[in-house]
Amino acid sequence: MYLINKRIRPISHCSQDVIEEFEKAILTDSDIRAVKRGSQCWFLPFYYLDVIAKKIGIQFTKILTQLFVFDSSEKQDTYFAVMMGGDFNKFYPYAFLNRKKRKSYFFDAWTKDQPNIIDFIRKCKMDQVFVSSSQVTVELNEKLGCPLVSWIPEGVDISVYKQYPYNQKDIDVLQIGRKYDWYHEQILTFLKETNKIYLYEKTKGTIIFPSREDFINGLARSKISICFPSNITHPERAGTIETMTNRYLQSIASKCLIVGHAPQEMLGLFGYNPVVEIDRNAPLEQLKNILDHYSDYIPLIEKNYEIVSKYHTWENRWNQIKNDMEQYGKGNG
Repeated sequence: MYLINKRIRPISHCSQDVIEEFEKAILTDSDIRAVKRGSQCWFLPFYYLDVIAKKIGIQFTKILTQLFVFDSSEKQDTYFAVMMGGDFNKFYPYAFLNRKKRKSYFFDAWTKDQPNIIDFIRKCKMDQVFVSSSQVTVELNEKLGCPLVSWIPEGVDISVYKQYPYNQKDIDVLQIGRKYDWYHEQILTFLKETNKIYLYEKTKGTIIFPSREDFINGLARSKISICFPSNITHPERAGTIETMTNRYLQSIASKCLIVGHAPQEMLGLFGYNPVVEIDRNAPLEQLKNILDHYSDYIPLIEKNYEIVSKYHTWENRWNQIKNDMEQYGKGNG
């Protein structure tokens, strides 16, 4: 199997780090070969021809599919790619000019992006697809009319993150990315008046930690990491999809206490609730009590860390994918 881990343009946000974590875990598998760097020269002409074709109304990818995709009986090996939402150019030209099977893993396959994702799956004649959300799995299979898509939750590379002693954590509360405004407004005044260290996005798009190293150290320094699923913080993007994003796992890997809301699928994955659910009737009083009695939550933090280390790493996820591929192959053999 070949892993396509080369791109025309790197993703400029933190999602690229998550993709690279997963790809690193995949490449520890001796059965996996990375696409050779020299093959990247194929990307540019196909990518830019597609961009130009779309502007003048020509379905370039459809033409390529009709001209070059070989019959499924001739497929000999597999290309696999980890992609973010609708970032399809990573698969060019491998989706068209070979006899290999085509499989992929999608982060952030939100409802609004699904028409393009389904179009990509059909045009490229994808053999199997994995997504990070259980709800998205159901939606895509219904729209495709066949059980082509499987759910594989996000994972984490524990070794990437740091764990500071609890008495050395000097950030009281951290909220990375877009805030849940209602909760933020409930706690902000109290945290300011009591001189607590509260880091958050002060203006939309502001980066709290400018480098990857700063981000990892910042999580390790934090007592509380506020986490809500994207359907609460980004409803215009996620719609009604409630899923466990990587921030939950990164926070656990850094031994933060998560305060916020656990997606339903996370409860099933852990077998208990690893998140301290906010008290909507008394959010301020609850947070004050947590900070005053933080040591009471250390057993939960340690339990979460142990569970993630055992069951929710990227190596675990890759093994799940390989097992699903094997079972899917038997069912379609």
